[in-house]
Amino acid sequence: MKHISELLKPRGLVEVFATVGSPKLVNLRGHRPNKLAIPSYMGGDLDFSSCKQFLGHQKLENIILDIGKDKIIESITTGFINTVARMAIGDRGALPSDQTVPKVPTSDLPGLYNEVYRDDVDAVILDIGTPEKHEVKFIKTFSAVDIPLTSFSNQSAPIINEVSLITADLLAGNPLPRPPVSAPNIPDADEEFFSLRTFKSVPFEAANEISITIRYTIFID
Repeated sequence: MKHISELLKPRGLVEVFATVGSPKLVNLRGHRPNKLAIPSYMGGDLDFSSCKQFLGHQKLENIILDIGKDKIIESITTGFINTVARMAIGDRGALPSDQTVPKVPTSDLPGLYNEVYRDDVDAVILDIGTPEKHEVKFIKTFSAVDIPLTSFSNQSAPIINEVSLITADLLAGNPLPRPPVSAPNIPDADEEFFSLRTFKSVPFEAANEISITIRYTIFID
């Protein structure tokens, strides 16, 4: 008998866009209203034409943490899973000896190496309903002017080099929108890390109007 296997494997892809000024979300279509107030759509694009300067683009494979995998499995049996609704960034995701070289994270990590700031995602883009794709994109722009300098490890040269998707219990916990949380302040207790990606450090000085936009894709093979 031929062996038959069906893989249900969540994977991820992270894109990091560094700009002077912030891009815009455009062509949002197929709005999907939901009780959890998550801004969900069936399509949408990023427009960088309004930015003063495009500084770079990084594209990397994501790591879904073990705690995130456990939530997915648990949801199959209970019907409930904390919702991916927020995103966090940090500044210790690269080697201390060379900030252009990201650390290599493993799935057993509890979260970011050093969180700096977290906030609600700007938009969720679903691509489902066809045999070809089963994926969702989480998009968030972080602006350096919004983050207190005291939240960074190195206040004389602030950088960002790691990002994580954050789940929240929007049924039993506080609804969206939730306020941003700057380190060392503590987020709501129901919020948990889902995934993690480190990347080449991006200088993040408020005086230079730097923004980092994350397009975080989770898909099922």
